Amino acid sequence: MFLTLPQLVLFGVIAQFLFLALLCVVTKGSRPLPRLLLAAMLTGMAGTLLEVFLHTTGFALRYPDTAFAGTILGMLQPGAIFLYAQSVMYRDFRLGPGHLAHLLPVLGAAAVFIFGYYVLPSEAQVHVLSDSRYPGVMNSVILAIALHGIMLGYLAATLRKISRFGVELREVFSDLGNKELGWLRNLLLAYATAWALSLVYCLLAHVLRVTGSHEWLTIATTVVSVAVLLPMSVLAFRQPALFAGLRPTLARADAGPKSRTADQSTEPPTKQILHLMEQQQPYLHSNLTVDRLARLAGLPPRELSQFLNQQMGRNFYEFVNGYRIQHARLRLADPAETATITDIMYESGFNSKSVFNTLFRETTGKTPSQYRRSSRDNN
Repeated sequence: MFLTLPQLVLFGVIAQFLFLALLCVVTKGSRPLPRLLLAAMLTGMAGTLLEVFLHTTGFALRYPDTAFAGTILGMLQPGAIFLYAQSVMYRDFRLGPGHLAHLLPVLGAAAVFIFGYYVLPSEAQVHVLSDSRYPGVMNSVILAIALHGIMLGYLAATLRKISRFGVELREVFSDLGNKELGWLRNLLLAYATAWALSLVYCLLAHVLRVTGSHEWLTIATTVVSVAVLLPMSVLAFRQPALFAGLRPTLARADAGPKSRTADQSTEPPTKQILHLMEQQQPYLHSNLTVDRLARLAGLPPRELSQFLNQQMGRNFYEFVNGYRIQHARLRLADPAETATITDIMYESGFNSKSVFNTLFRETTGKTPSQYRRSSRDNN
C-alpha cells in the first residue's frame, strides 16, 4: 500500500500528537494535572486523525477490526478539553468523582461500536465499511449528529467557561497579560468551526450522498491539524509555566475578613480609596492586584471588589486602568514632556502596547500619538 503525500503528512501529524502526549506525561512540573489532561486531549485528537487516516488509506477496509478505534479514542477530546481549560484557570482545581461523567462520550461510543460493529462477522464489517461514506460514524446519520453534537457542545461549554474566567480576571488583575487564555478561545473557535463544517459534510454524505475525494478529506484534516491543533497543543503545553492559575482567594475575591475590624479605618471607602490612588499612585505598578490594593487600603479584597462594582460601577481592571490612562494623558499633553510614548506607556503601569492603545482610544477617541499632537497644537 503506497501513501500519497497528504496521507504521509497526516501520519506525521498523528505521530507528533502522540509524541507531545508522551512528553506531557513524562515532563516533571509543579502542576501535573494540566499536563495529564493535555495528554488525554492530544491522544483524543490523534485518535480522530487516525480514523481519517485509516479510512482514506483503505487500511480499515483491509483490517476491519481497526476501524472506528480512532473515533472511540477521539471522544476523549471533549471532556479533556473542558477539564484542561479549568485546570489552567484555577490553581486549586482537582479531579473528583463527579468528573468521571466526562468519560461518558468515550464509553458511549465504545458501546455503540462494540454492539453495532465489532460483534459482527468480518464479512458484515467489510459491508458496513464499504457502505460508509464518511469516516468514523458507520452509515448512521443519527450517530454522526450525536458525535458531532457532543464535541460542539463541549467546545461551546469550554468557551463559556473561558468568557466567565475573563470576567473573574478583571476583578483581580490590572494587567491581564497571558492570563486571559485568548489564544485558547480563538483556537477553540476555529476548531469548533472545523467540526461544524465536518458535520455539514457528514450530513451531505449521508443524506444527499454527496462526497468528496479521499485526498481532499485528508488535506482538509491535515490543514486543520497544522493550523489549529498543533499551535493549540504547543501553547497549552507552555501555559502552566506562564500562568499558574487563579488562587482560590483571588478567584473568589474573598481573602481576609469579610468586615472591617475596630482598629481599621472608619473613613468612607470612597474617600479612602480615592485618596490612596491619588497620593500613593499604586496603579503605576503593572503587577497591581485587588489583593495588594486591598492591603494598602486596609480593606478585605471582597469588600473592595464589591465597592468598585456597586459604587463605582467598574471592575478592578477598569478602575485601575482608568487611572493609568489619565496619567498617560496628562504626560502626553504636557509640552515639556520629552519621553517617548512607549516610555510613558510603561511608566503609567502598562505592559502591553495593544492594551494601552486600545484603552486609550476607547477613552479619548484618539491614538496616543494623535492625542499628543492635538494637545500640543492647542497649547
